[in-house]
Amino acid sequence: MAIHGRCCQKNYSQTKRKCLICSKLITKYVVRVRDNVYGKWRTKTLPSLKLAKEVELKFKTQVLEGDLFDKKKVGGICFNKYLEYAKIHKKSYKVDVSRWNTNVKDHDYRTLKGINAILAKMKMDGYADCTIHHVLKLIRRVYNWSIENGHFFGTNPCDSIKAPKYDNKMNDYLSLDEIDNLLILLNDWNNSRAVNVVLFALWTGRRKGEITSLEWGDVDMAKKVITCRKTKNGKTLSFPLNEKAYNVILKAYEQKISEYVFCSSTGEQYYNGFSLAWKRFKTRNKLTYRFHSLRHTYASHLASSGKVNLYLLMNLLGHSDPSLTKRYAHLTEGAVRQANNVIDQIFQ
Repeated sequence: MAIHGRCCQKNYSQTKRKCLICSKLITKYVVRVRDNVYGKWRTKTLPSLKLAKEVELKFKTQVLEGDLFDKKKVGGICFNKYLEYAKIHKKSYKVDVSRWNTNVKDHDYRTLKGINAILAKMKMDGYADCTIHHVLKLIRRVYNWSIENGHFFGTNPCDSIKAPKYDNKMNDYLSLDEIDNLLILLNDWNNSRAVNVVLFALWTGRRKGEITSLEWGDVDMAKKVITCRKTKNGKTLSFPLNEKAYNVILKAYEQKISEYVFCSSTGEQYYNGFSLAWKRFKTRNKLTYRFHSLRHTYASHLASSGKVNLYLLMNLLGHSDPSLTKRYAHLTEGAVRQANNVIDQIFQ
């Protein structure tokens, strides 16, 4: 908080009466106050020292009230409160935890300037635009949730930040040669339960959580259909089984010891245990792709076959948002060209 005289583009203390440059009486006084939360200055120019002091007093009152309001506002943003909600309503909440702890937690995410700094640092550190985009979406989501639930009383600072654009084409999939190599490696792996999980993911495109939570009550052996109750979008979805996937189910049935189709050797749900086994398998065989790449492999080869359109692929993958399936659209170019040539056959 400060008051200073102003004349000839020079600042003077409020006790100074005359300008040292033009020797005229100082008739302008500027009141300045700094917002300690956002680091911004508010200024007002007055024609007399008396008015300047009155405005200064008013500013002091506003700053005091603003500080109280902003503390409530800032204190309302708490990732742990959001996480309590996400654990119940969001299947992929662990991804949110990882992104928050890695890129947001130890930085200033309470101001527009701070959020921009987080994104700039990620760019400097070599993060892909896709990852930066997801981190911004996460911060925006936490703010929106806090506003909707009465924990935050301001506007979402992320609304004024333009998310980086990125190429959403899906290229993270195994070639036919890589699939053949993987099948050879799996044949030599003595962990048959883990092998079943990998093969089922490859032949069905199901996510790890969907596979490891699958129970025998969700498998219709006669109709060759499985029902996934713990999908990413929270919907219960049914999927047909091809012969390769059905044969994996038969192998799993031979090892049946609990209600889970793909269980651990002790009969428990095989999620963390499989993740550890898969990590060791990848390290031993020097594999660089992720387990989720098997899902992309399934979808990519179906898309490039020319026999499955994007609408059918969307249903097979269980996507609720068509834009997710469109990531594979570039792989259907050959099929589109082939379909377009049909006109030549019709009008010969």
